[in-house]
Amino acid sequence: MDKKKILQIILLSIMIGIICIVGGIKLHDWYIWHAPAYNSTEKQVLLSSKIDKLTDEQKNAFWEYAHAVAHSEFKVDDENVANEDIEDESLLVEKSNKKHKYDISYVCKVKTSDTTIKCSSKFTLETHSSLKIKSI
Repeated sequence: MDKKKILQIILLSIMIGIICIVGGIKLHDWYIWHAPAYNSTEKQVLLSSKIDKLTDEQKNAFWEYAHAVAHSEFKVDDENVANEDIEDESLLVEKSNKKHKYDISYVCKVKTSDTTIKCSSKFTLETHSSLKIKSI
């Protein structure tokens, strides 16, 4: 084999390696952030005190959503509750029997007033199946 042929094989191998690495990163990112059971019409519990079918990233996304709902919905003594004043108690995430729809039940305790707050929310992921939060 001449040097030109060997150089072509090496460059082709490097390009294939780079494509595989980038593709692997994209696949991993999709896997950890995709919304579970996104197209399913079967009702199922995804996260509860006894069941955990979520990746750490998915759990964090649902917790962030629950925190945002709690802050937007509830006030204590006519003042917004600060993040550090909320103590998480439980989170229930269910996939509803409709495509792209999720039901969340969140229970937290407000440390400053010993008030327990329970809020429920239903939401739909319309345009894509990613839970990656850019801003809530």
